[in-house]
Amino acid sequence: MGRILRRTMSVVLVCSIAWAIPVHAATPTADRRRAFAAGRFIVASQSASGSFAGFSPVGSTADAVLDLVALGRGAAPLRKALGYLRRQVERGNVATVGLQAKVVLAVEAAGQDPTAFGGKDLLGEITDTFRPSGRFGTAAVLDQALAILALRSAGVALNLKAATWLADAQCPDGGWQYDQPHRPSENRHCIDASNPNDSYGSDSNTTAYAIMALQGLTSPSHDPFGFLDRLRDRSRGPAHGGWGFTWGFRTTDANSTALVLQAYAAAGMTVPVGSVAALRRLQYPCGAVAYSWRKGERTGPDLGASLGAVLGFLRVPLPVTGTVSANFAPSACAT
Repeated sequence: MGRILRRTMSVVLVCSIAWAIPVHAATPTADRRRAFAAGRFIVASQSASGSFAGFSPVGSTADAVLDLVALGRGAAPLRKALGYLRRQVERGNVATVGLQAKVVLAVEAAGQDPTAFGGKDLLGEITDTFRPSGRFGTAAVLDQALAILALRSAGVALNLKAATWLADAQCPDGGWQYDQPHRPSENRHCIDASNPNDSYGSDSNTTAYAIMALQGLTSPSHDPFGFLDRLRDRSRGPAHGGWGFTWGFRTTDANSTALVLQAYAAAGMTVPVGSVAALRRLQYPCGAVAYSWRKGERTGPDLGASLGAVLGFLRVPLPVTGTVSANFAPSACAT
């Protein structure tokens, strides 16, 4: 879509995008170097199909596109990655709102048109899933945040109802949970006390996406950064200080920590002391990033964690914009 709205939609403009000024221009040089080192490991891990086998082929490949655009390097891997995503769209493998939104974010970041990508109008498919409640998809909270970010990346004016629904889905503890918004039977962490199978409490990842999606649109009832401060991993020793996924999994992991750093950047807030250092400690000399810690040791070099870490090192929130004009040398890492 090239950041120009090509499709008219009956939606209401509620505000301009608040993070249009590039954030990575102010990123410390050392962290930019770390991001580039991770990028070299990432491009060395690209498969012949153009995909990146991180946590999921489509989602991780979309994440790789965002990384390359933020770094401004990797023109050849970027073309291959977009080719892979295009084929997956053509084959009908990008059918959920969450995946559609991630692909739109990648396609827009690369300056292409999501209304004509792989023979489909991905923006139209996202908006056609819009429900009267303002909700997208089945994993409603995460999908809602991703869909809002995707529409904002494309310059689509948003219905205030969509942002209000997401803000109202906030848990009483200040975070957001992955699935449905809280019900009366759920406790302050948004776990249903009457349902032993309800394991979805408020988590750092969904909260970070929600913060980025709502930035400049509407304010939630509770302070999400207060939630993130309470959730932060404060284990003893030098290895921690970042964020894990949720209350039961608080050990620092690269993806959660990077997403939270992006959320702080989106809000224009200074990151907590030691939080970036927590991400740095998970990086190997070859550039690869470990997912987390086990018995005081970093887990092995991990592609999914490396994909997530780049935007955290750069402190670049979603949506991502930029121009990729050069390649850089891949760097393999022994596992």
